Amino acid sequence: MKTKFDQIVKLKKLDVEKIERELLKQNQKIEKANQELKQFKIEFSKFEYPKTGNFALITQFKTMQTAFLREIKQKEEELVFLENQKNLLQGQLKDKQLEYEKIKYLQGEEIKKMVKKLKKEEAKNIDEIALMLFQRGEK
Repeated sequence: MKTKFDQIVKLKKLDVEKIERELLKQNQKIEKANQELKQFKIEFSKFEYPKTGNFALITQFKTMQTAFLREIKQKEEELVFLENQKNLLQGQLKDKQLEYEKIKYLQGEEIKKMVKKLKKEEAKNIDEIALMLFQRGEK
């Protein structure tokens, strides 16, 4: 049965699905950032302080170490940002799902009204037919 809520329900469902897709993409970004962070930490742990060499070599080592620490910190900050974005998307998803459920409920109520009306009309028609048959039988 067609109701006035059909198009709205379809749009709300599309909104929910869109945010679900965005949430999946966000989870993939978080997973990728976690993998990159792990890789940076593994590479950083492999660094060994030079035991011999001149001052330039030690300075170069310190520069590389500082760069890796900066990269690790940047990835950690990126992860915090991505997690915040994920939380925002989850909030939006919750809101959109609630809207969708409300409209779906209204659609269900509208369908119930239509079914009730159809049953009432059907009962009325059956009564009319029965009355016509009864009157025909009396004649």
